[in-house]
Amino acid sequence: MNYRAIGAIFRKDMLDGTRNYHVILMVLTPIILSLLFSNMVSDSKKNAAMPEIGMITSPQQPLIESLTNKGLGKKITFYQNRDLLEAAILQGDVRFGIILPELITEKTTWKKSQAVVILYPPHMPEFGIDTLKSVFESEIRHQLNLSPPPLPFELKAEPVAGSTGNAGNVSDSMFPMLIVMALGMVGFLALPMAIVEEREKGTLNAIFLTTITPGEFILGKSLFSFFMAMLTIVVMLTINGKWGTNFHYLLLISVLGAMMTIFTGLIIANFAQTQGSVNAIGTTLFLFFQMIPSLQHASEMARKVAPFFPSTYIFSGLRKAMFLDLTRVTIIDDITIVFAVALAVYLVAWMIYKVKKADK
Repeated sequence: MNYRAIGAIFRKDMLDGTRNYHVILMVLTPIILSLLFSNMVSDSKKNAAMPEIGMITSPQQPLIESLTNKGLGKKITFYQNRDLLEAAILQGDVRFGIILPELITEKTTWKKSQAVVILYPPHMPEFGIDTLKSVFESEIRHQLNLSPPPLPFELKAEPVAGSTGNAGNVSDSMFPMLIVMALGMVGFLALPMAIVEEREKGTLNAIFLTTITPGEFILGKSLFSFFMAMLTIVVMLTINGKWGTNFHYLLLISVLGAMMTIFTGLIIANFAQTQGSVNAIGTTLFLFFQMIPSLQHASEMARKVAPFFPSTYIFSGLRKAMFLDLTRVTIIDDITIVFAVALAVYLVAWMIYKVKKADK
């Protein structure tokens, strides 16, 4: 056996691999995703008892001080009134809210009309509501040194108003994720794959030998992909009856998201010389585009990086348009950010194809 030949092949593959971005992407992607998932699991175990809380009360409450001493201080955000707290719950800034009417101490004399109110998001499953009440009640009993008999005040759990009623069960929350998936698959994979296939066949050069402008090329190459993405979304929403009263915002977010991913796909197609390159680049972008919005509330790491991913705002806008009352939450910020990113990506694509020439 020629060990020198084996060693030479190994050194060559190592040098080629470290210079090949396909290999680097294939190695780095599962590593980064594993970090996100491991943080999600560890965070979920730590936060299982008391996730992020919005409160209307005094920070000097003995109960609040008790929770802070247990390391939950960073999870508590204080609000001035119920409207602000409910809007925060609807937008996902906090998981649930608690209204404490006055100081809770062992010496407090409670009136029968007084109550501690727990506010939870619409369509939260009943077992989740029961768990929430049970956990918070145990914290109150611990603070007041109360035995199992009934609390000296009423502990109420109320859903936050603000749902359009379009979401009837837990599975409906998947629709924004499925729309984001459709946008990513068409823009990051299908479109650049088709363009690179033309390059491999040699038919793309004919286009660049004409007097076509960058804007005309981008528009021509985008139309079919845009049609396919929107058709997929329209059919998916229609057969499941998920249009709702905010359908115009739903369409607007979908259109802007489709434009953003399609323009990104045009950029990918310019740098990817083969369909294998498209798979390496497009799949990596697609995974992060798809997963970050879905994981943003499950992991502290995902929460920190989510604002830097435009898919976060597409997901947020879709969820608000489909399921929430837009008089209680704002959707304009999401629309503005997605529009700005789509415009920026278009300008980058326009500049790239302005200098693009036929391959030699």
